[in-house]
Amino acid sequence: MSHSPPIIDTSGLISPGFLVASPKLDDSPFERAVVVMVHHDEEGAMGFIINKPLEIDFGSLIQSVNDDIARNIIPESFDVPVHFGGPVRIEQLWLIFQRQLVGEEDREANQHLLRKMSEPDDGAITFSDGWFLAASGDIIEGFALGQQYGTYRPFIGYAGWGPGQLEEEIEDGSWLLLDFDEDFFFDSLPGLHWDDALERLGVDPTAFLMMGKAGLA
Repeated sequence: MSHSPPIIDTSGLISPGFLVASPKLDDSPFERAVVVMVHHDEEGAMGFIINKPLEIDFGSLIQSVNDDIARNIIPESFDVPVHFGGPVRIEQLWLIFQRQLVGEEDREANQHLLRKMSEPDDGAITFSDGWFLAASGDIIEGFALGQQYGTYRPFIGYAGWGPGQLEEEIEDGSWLLLDFDEDFFFDSLPGLHWDDALERLGVDPTAFLMMGKAGLA
C-alpha cells in the first residue's frame, strides 16, 4: 500500500542523535536497540545499532577477508568487537570513528589539518563535529593496520528508512529520541546501553516494558 509521507519539520532532524527502541519493536531486529543516527532528511534516514555486538572482532574479520595485510594487523584490532548495525546491506562493513591528530600540542598550528578532517576527501562523510562514517577499504584497513588514528567502532549492516517512514514510526511510539552524546556512544556497555538511554530520558525501564506489554495485549 502506498501513501504520502508526512510533512517533515526540517528544524527537528535527528541526525546526529539516538533512537531508543520501545517495546513495540520487541521480537524484531530492533528489540531494545539504541541507534545512532548519521543521516536524516526528507529523503530518508540512516543509522547504526550500537548495542548489538557480534561474536567476531575487527582484527579477525579483516584477517579473514584480506590475506595481504593479515600479518600486519595490530593487536589492538582484535580487542574491538564488530557490531550488528542493522538489517540493510549486511554484507558491508562500516566504521564510525573520531579522528585524532598525533602530537596535537598546538591547535592553532594544526588548523589546516582540522579543516581537512571536517571535509574529508578519502571517502568518509561527517555527521557531527569530528565524527565520521566510512565504508572505504583504505580507511578500514588503515585502522586495522594502525595507520589511522582515532576511536572507532565497526558495524556490519545498517538501519535505513525511506521518505517519511521513520517519522511514522516515531509518531506510532516505536522510538524515543535522545540527543547525541559522544561519551554515551563509547562509554556505555552494550548490555546496558538501552537501560542507560532510558535513564537519561528519565524513563524507568521496568515500567516502560510493562506499559509496552499492556499496550500490545
